[in-house]
Amino acid sequence: MKRMFKITVLLTLIFFISLVVISRFSGVGIRVSDGSYLGYSASTDEWLIFEYQNIPVMHDGPYVFVESSKLLALRVESFKQTINKVTRSPVDGDLLVTVDNKSKTQFTVPLRQSDPRSQLNYSTTEKVLAISDIEGNFDAAAKLLIANGVIDSSLRWSFGKGHLVLIGDMVDRGTNVLPTLWLLYKLEAEAKNAGGHLHYVLGNHERYLLDGRTKSVAKKYFGTYRATGMTQRQLWSENTLLGRWLRTKPALLKINDILYVHGGISPEVLTQRPTLEFIDNLAKESFVTSGTNIKNIDDHILHGSKGLLFYRGLAKDMSHYNLGKKASEKHVEKILEVYGAQKIAIGHTLTKHIGFDFNDKVVRVDVDHASGESEALLIEGRDISRVNTKGQKLPLIQIESAEIL
Repeated sequence: MKRMFKITVLLTLIFFISLVVISRFSGVGIRVSDGSYLGYSASTDEWLIFEYQNIPVMHDGPYVFVESSKLLALRVESFKQTINKVTRSPVDGDLLVTVDNKSKTQFTVPLRQSDPRSQLNYSTTEKVLAISDIEGNFDAAAKLLIANGVIDSSLRWSFGKGHLVLIGDMVDRGTNVLPTLWLLYKLEAEAKNAGGHLHYVLGNHERYLLDGRTKSVAKKYFGTYRATGMTQRQLWSENTLLGRWLRTKPALLKINDILYVHGGISPEVLTQRPTLEFIDNLAKESFVTSGTNIKNIDDHILHGSKGLLFYRGLAKDMSHYNLGKKASEKHVEKILEVYGAQKIAIGHTLTKHIGFDFNDKVVRVDVDHASGESEALLIEGRDISRVNTKGQKLPLIQIESAEIL
């Protein structure tokens, strides 16, 4: 027994010594699930034992917390004399938002204490413009929306009674997650006042954000976690205004005869014939901050690999990942029959240009906004086109395998 204990201690010691040596000379350590770090960080020149890297943050925030019915804004900024200074101030009136870009764009946001859950089924004769996978890229989103008359140069809603649909993954990867969401939050109220609508369909990266999974966040946010002493999970909990707002959003939406879903609807999900309302109740229950094992169940309608947030079978063959072949035409037709739709618009899987597949029944909307080639889907009655950052209206392309990124 003693010999086994000594061997275990020795092996553990060897492991940690090896980790230290490898980490020091490679500059690489181990990042754990919440983004904290074990080992030597070459980028910040420091040793860390389950801490966040001290990465400079030019500007992040405001994160708005609800405390006893009062609102408190938290910001992180860096100056020449101070790196990652944290300020906490009560919100009195409209919220000032500063974008972390070259021009330091600013806009104000009237705040709301609460938001109702989104409606799931709409009928309209107005224009519908849909985008997906902006991923915290504020400048790309603003440029695309301005070019196509959704907002004006002052970032105010100018789409009248039109509908703007966000098909998930507005967050992660980019360095302006907060400003992007505050802009959308503001536009939602402005659209309503004009008789229009902003619809937000959740994607897998919204789930990561709310859960506290930091695999895809921009590095600057590790500096925010370090400076504030808070995890991503805490910064996006139900105690925050944007955290509450995101949790009111659906995972499946229907406008006229088009379904909007981030990933797709797999055969495994379709066999259960879940209604829009059933899916929305699942979203309401499973995006809570408190512990939830339901997200780890592989066949979960939302969260499994074949769930609405993650399924890629409407876009490409995933059998080399043991995640199934590309869906059949028959399956797509069955989806449309079950939900009384004519088309499905999806994000999640990149394509070079917005286009169609499955004989025009599936529309792919996820393009690489970070490359500067942003596009949106425009629906005007029965006419469907793609529009770009010049406001040009172009036909949808037939997506071939070469178009898939």
